[in-house]
Amino acid sequence: MTEYLQQFNTAGVTFRICLAAFFGALIGLERASKGETAGVRTFALVCAGSALATVANLYLFVLTENTDTARIPAAVLNGIGFLGVGTIVVTGRSYVRGLTTAATLWAASALGITIGSGYIAGSIVGFLVIVFIVVALSRMSKNQEEKSAFINIYMELDHEGGIQKVFDFIHSNEFDIVTIEKKKKATLQEKDTAVVISLDMKKRQKHSEILAQLSGLDEVHYAEEIKR
Repeated sequence: MTEYLQQFNTAGVTFRICLAAFFGALIGLERASKGETAGVRTFALVCAGSALATVANLYLFVLTENTDTARIPAAVLNGIGFLGVGTIVVTGRSYVRGLTTAATLWAASALGITIGSGYIAGSIVGFLVIVFIVVALSRMSKNQEEKSAFINIYMELDHEGGIQKVFDFIHSNEFDIVTIEKKKKATLQEKDTAVVISLDMKKRQKHSEILAQLSGLDEVHYAEEIKR
């Protein structure tokens, strides 16, 4: 049965496209659960579309015997980058979001090409690896980032004494300032000063605890971690 479905026939082609849509939808389900802009339908369409483009390329090769079998799949992988760029967002506080979603879209496209080519065993392995990365490694990465020794913080401070109070906090904890940048952005309170500070805490600490301590200072009116 597997060999039959891998052949270039109506049943095999139908199976490949449906399998690509199914795998893409499962990957998109994980992204949608995290509130990302690209969800189930987007990933299903990308994966199924890539499989369809590959099948069309193979059909042209069978029909003319003078077609580069890698031309359309290569164009698909290049073109998917434009779709991925649309998922990357830079917020007003320099918080970059969507990089993982963009990379996952590209991987889903590659998965669709693998399925469309008829390499079913390879596509199943690829699907499992992608799911492992976006689910298991995502949790590991989040835990690592939450307790790393480096932290980037966006803060809105009282324009009178706010900076000095933050400096006192940093020195009392024996942190090192890697960079500090004043931002010309609208703040929650009109007269506040907005700054972005990168700190080296010299040892692993929970970022949520550092943010809570900073937010507890009277001169700090807003504090948020920037994840780059």
